[in-house]
Amino acid sequence: MRNTSFHLDRWNRALVYGLGLSGRAAAGLLRRHHIEVLGVDARPALQLDLGELEADGAVELLTETGAMESGAALAGIDGIVLSPGVPLDRPLLAEARRHGIPIIAEVELAFAFVEGPVLAITGSNGKSTTTAMTGALLAASGFSVEVCGNIGRPLSACVEGASGRVFVVELSSFQLETTEDFHPQGAALLNLSPDHLDRYPDLDAYGAAKRRIFARQTADDTAVLNAGDPWTAQITTTARRRWFSTTTPVADGCYLDGDTVLEVSADGQEGLLFHTEDLRLFGPHNLENAMAASLLALTVGARRDAIPGALSGFRGLPHRSELVATVDGVEYVDDSKGTNPGATVRALEGFADGTVHLILGGRAKGGGFEELWPQVLRKAVRVYLIGEAAESFEGALAGRVPAVHAGDLVKAVDLARSTARVGDTVLLSPACASFDQYQDFQARGRHFHQLVERFEGRGSGQKTSV
Repeated sequence: MRNTSFHLDRWNRALVYGLGLSGRAAAGLLRRHHIEVLGVDARPALQLDLGELEADGAVELLTETGAMESGAALAGIDGIVLSPGVPLDRPLLAEARRHGIPIIAEVELAFAFVEGPVLAITGSNGKSTTTAMTGALLAASGFSVEVCGNIGRPLSACVEGASGRVFVVELSSFQLETTEDFHPQGAALLNLSPDHLDRYPDLDAYGAAKRRIFARQTADDTAVLNAGDPWTAQITTTARRRWFSTTTPVADGCYLDGDTVLEVSADGQEGLLFHTEDLRLFGPHNLENAMAASLLALTVGARRDAIPGALSGFRGLPHRSELVATVDGVEYVDDSKGTNPGATVRALEGFADGTVHLILGGRAKGGGFEELWPQVLRKAVRVYLIGEAAESFEGALAGRVPAVHAGDLVKAVDLARSTARVGDTVLLSPACASFDQYQDFQARGRHFHQLVERFEGRGSGQKTSV
C-alpha cells in the first residue's frame, strides 16, 4: 500500500458516503483491509443491494437523514470515502470538514493499492470510447489491462490482483473533485463543454475539477491534450504535453494529414501512426478519440505496428453513435450517451447536412444550449422533442427547423419512421440526461433499440452495428 496524504494506514473506521457501485466497491476494499465501515446513503438499507457486505458485522448502515440526526455519526471516523454521485456541499461533509476528517474520492482510495502504471481519461465527451479504445490498443500489444473507473467497474474493485497490470481509468469531474494523491503516468483531457452545471456554478469550476487529473504529474509523465479545443489548448502542466489535432500539425503528438494520422516526436521526427480507414467508427469525434488513445497507449510502451489492427478491430461501445439498423435505406443511430449539448454536436458532425431526424430532450443538466443550434440547423431536417426539456427546445428553435413535440421516445421514433427518406438518419442524441423518463441513458438506448427492431420485419434492412 502506498503512503498517502490521508494516512490510510492509520484508519480503523471509515464512512463511505453513497452505496452505489463505487461506494460498495470502496467499502469492500476497506473491509478486506480490516477497516470498519459506516455506510451512508439517501436510500434506506432495504433498498440497497449490498451483496457480501450485508452479512458483514463490521459494516453499519445509516440513511443520510439518520446520519445527520445522529450526533455520534462522525464519532471515531478516521476518513470519509465519497461516491461520485454525492455533492461536496452535503451538510454531513461540512460537519466532517469542521472536525478535520479527510474526505477522499473512491479512486483516491483505490490508487493507494494500485501496483502498475495508470492511464487516466477525462473530458466532457468521448471519454468512455477513448478509455475502451486505449485498453484495446494495449491488449493488442500484449499488456495485461484493467479498463475501469467511470466506464463501469470501479477502480476499487480491480486493484487487488497480479502486479504489473496497466490500469486504464475513465474519470468524471465528480470523481476528480476530491483527489489529492492520484497520479497517472499518462492523463488525457479530451475536451471541455458545458455539462453538469446543475452541480457546478460555471464552466470554470467544472473545468477546474477536470484539470485535477494533471495535479500530481511530473516531468516524467505525459499529458494528452486536444489542440483543437479552446479550453484544453490553454492547459499548462509540468508533464510532457502531447497534442492531437484533426486540423493542424502539432509540435509533439499526432495530427491528421489527408487520410493518415502522423505522429510527431519532441525532436520533430514524423512517422505514420494509422490511416483513417483503419478506424471502423464514424465521425470526426471518434478520430480524435483514436488519436488520444494511441498517444496514451504509447506512453507505456504500446507497439506502433499494433495500433492500426487494433483500431480496425474496435467496434465501439453501446449507445455511443451506435448504428442499430438500416431499414428501407434509413439508418437508425443510438447516441443515448449524448447527455449534453457538446456530445450531440459531436454526434451530428458525422452526418451530411440536411439528412438527420434528430430526437432531442430529457432532463436538462443546467446551462444553456447555444452551442447546439448551429449544428442542428445545418444537419437536421426535422427535430422530435421529448421529455422535460421539450418546451425549452421548441422555444429556442423558434421554427428555424421543423420541430414536433413528441413527448416520449415511442412517438418520436414512430414519427421519424413515417417521415424519413432513403439516405436519411434517425439519430437519438438527446443532449439531456434521461432521468425524467428512464433509469439511465442505457435504459433509454435499449428502448430505442427495441422500438427500431419493430421495423425490421416490415422493412428490407438488416441490423448492423459499428
